[in-house]
Amino acid sequence: MLISFGPFPTLSSAPYPTPSHPHFPPSLSVDPPSGGEWSAWSVCSTTCGEGWQSRTRLCISVPYSTQCSGPLREQRPCNNTVVCPVHGSWDEWTPWSLCSSTCGRGYRDRTRSCKEPQFGGNPCDGPEKQTKFCNIAVCPVDGVWNEWSSWSYCSSSCSNGTMQRTRECNGPSYGGLECQGEWRQTRDCFLRECPVDGQWQLWSSWAGCTKTCGGGSQQRQRVCYGPFFGGEPCPGDREEVRRCNEKRCPEPHEICDEENFSNVVWKKTPAGDTAAVRCPPNAVGLILRRCSLDDEGIAYWENPTYIKCISNDYRSIQTLTRDHLSKAQRGLVGDGVSEVMTKLRVTSSDGTSYSGDLLAIMDVLKNMTEIFRRSYYSPSNADMRNFVQSVSNLLMEENRERWEEAQLLGPNVKELFRLVEDFVDVISLRMKDFQDTYEVTDNLVLSIHKRPVAGNADITFPMKGWRGMVDWARNSEDKARVAKNILVTGKPDEDDASAFVTGIVLYRNLGSILSLQRNSTVLNSRVISVTIKPTPSSLSTPLEIEFSHLYNGTTNQTCISWDENDSSSLLGSWSARGCRAVPVDSSTTKCLCDRLSTFAILARLNPDVNMDKTQLPSVTLIVGCGVSSLTLLLLIIIYVSVWRYIRSERSVILINFCLSIISSNALILIGQTQTRNKVVCTLVAAFLHFFFLSSFCWVLTEAWQSYMAVTGRLRNRIIRKRFLCLGWGLPALVVAISVGFTKAKGYGTVNYCWLSLEGGLLYAFVGPAAAVVLVQFLSVDSLARPFITSLPSPEEHVLS
Repeated sequence: MLISFGPFPTLSSAPYPTPSHPHFPPSLSVDPPSGGEWSAWSVCSTTCGEGWQSRTRLCISVPYSTQCSGPLREQRPCNNTVVCPVHGSWDEWTPWSLCSSTCGRGYRDRTRSCKEPQFGGNPCDGPEKQTKFCNIAVCPVDGVWNEWSSWSYCSSSCSNGTMQRTRECNGPSYGGLECQGEWRQTRDCFLRECPVDGQWQLWSSWAGCTKTCGGGSQQRQRVCYGPFFGGEPCPGDREEVRRCNEKRCPEPHEICDEENFSNVVWKKTPAGDTAAVRCPPNAVGLILRRCSLDDEGIAYWENPTYIKCISNDYRSIQTLTRDHLSKAQRGLVGDGVSEVMTKLRVTSSDGTSYSGDLLAIMDVLKNMTEIFRRSYYSPSNADMRNFVQSVSNLLMEENRERWEEAQLLGPNVKELFRLVEDFVDVISLRMKDFQDTYEVTDNLVLSIHKRPVAGNADITFPMKGWRGMVDWARNSEDKARVAKNILVTGKPDEDDASAFVTGIVLYRNLGSILSLQRNSTVLNSRVISVTIKPTPSSLSTPLEIEFSHLYNGTTNQTCISWDENDSSSLLGSWSARGCRAVPVDSSTTKCLCDRLSTFAILARLNPDVNMDKTQLPSVTLIVGCGVSSLTLLLLIIIYVSVWRYIRSERSVILINFCLSIISSNALILIGQTQTRNKVVCTLVAAFLHFFFLSSFCWVLTEAWQSYMAVTGRLRNRIIRKRFLCLGWGLPALVVAISVGFTKAKGYGTVNYCWLSLEGGLLYAFVGPAAAVVLVQFLSVDSLARPFITSLPSPEEHVLS
């Protein structure tokens, strides 16, 4: 292959003359320029691989000739068959490696790779790996223990001791670690037993006195422990004696003899001492009985007291309540508080067996008040009703005797008032809106009123027309009024400065529990308690409380209030300070009081007049029952005297009817004098129920006898026995079922010995009586209808 390089160059920059040029001679002819000969090929540019050879030539020109044509230089490849050797070549260096040591002298290196030579080329020149020093910092040296020292002498010359040895640590340096392990070792050593001196143990209890009276002695002992290994003995005496029972020995008449009372055996006990036996199986605790001396110095047993006996049911409720209170004090909300309140209400409604049960109920209610006071527990309406009902059950008439016993050693009226006041305080904290709460029970009425400060209306009590009002509360004439001005002068607490809460309680029969009646005075009203929270500093307007008298013929009506701060009594007492009495009429007194407390009326008895209207029947009742009974008795006497002439079924029925009416009249008069005797009053009410029903049944028997006489079936003696079963047996059955179903609850009340108007027991009399009247009406109708239809009509009568 030839490569040509350009045309020939021109020899002059002027153009060649042409034939048409004016200077060109017309007769002269000119030849074109021609190139010279090529030079020889040059040596190949390389000895191996692909190279080039070149040759050149010159352009020879003449004047007036054209430029040379063709290239002045040519090239051609050469040595294509010989391959050139490829020398080896280095790649790039790798990054320096990490130092071979973190401290002291270390090394780091880097490498590179060589591309292999080819066709006889030279290898790579230079090192394949480079190394340099790094981390000239000094390495840390850990500490090293020296050898252990010798063991020391034993620390004790006798008995158990210890020996020690130690070692030291060399280092550490340059931040090295401390020596690992203990620097001191200890081991036990024992050279010999140490002498131990004797030591006295605790004194034993005093032994029994050698004499029960007249001066005796008793001793106690102690034991010496030791000595050992040559120690000293115990100093002092082993026994100690003292005098005992130096009181005068009681004479035989000053000792209460062994006695079996109420199925309990009481051992001999000197006067002034108290004997104790276990409570019955249905209770826990002790029965206490004191032996005392009478006015003549003769020992006698007092009545046993059951203040330390608590029924098992109340004990379980008391335990549950204390568990819930313990949780509440730790900030825990325990489930089942409402169930405990319900159980207390149900159990207490059945009454109490011992005076200690009253103590247990008071304790449960007090603990419940503390639980209700906790911010994270909000009592429900059911809890409030159960609480109030439980307080009412405490005040049941059947608990009166146990209250008299309990107030000697256990809960007193002060705790009862404080309990109700705390309950009002707790409920006031839970009342969010201005509202009223009203609870009516068999023994108390509780009203709680939340009013704004500077209210525009007085608070009056009780609220007439309230749903669920029981008869005694509906018929009560006791009243209380809290003027609106009282709710302005107080200083409310900071947490509830916009409202006052007023609590008013009317107690039905608290007077019988208080036992205020004396030889010359008597509690002549029910008891009303008034509480305001927060407590006003003073009352600008006095409280107005109107009481209805309980007894007739009393004089010197005095308004009294409960003074808890009376210094003369630890339990508080009644005081006439702060109240004045304003007579309204002969049976009503108004009290104006300038303090908040519990109020009642104390009156003086008139010895010439019997004031107790519940103890003696009225004159009208005596005359009515007397005349009725005497007339019926006279009728029976007449019938008996002429019995041989009038003996008949009808006469038997009439005599039995008269006996039932006479018995009823007698029981009415007896019941009026036994209202305070619960057992007798209950019996009177039950028998009165029986005789009233029997009188109605004998009227029904007479109707049956009349029907039999008309139909001609009266000659059968079996029918006479049926008359007796109907007249006496049916009433006995009804009364037995009623007593068994109600457990005699409702037979007898505080005011009269008859069926209670509450609880539905009255229907056990009204129902059978109404049924008798209905049956008698139907029997009269069935007997009269055939007789009327048998009569001739007016037309027939005229024709006849």
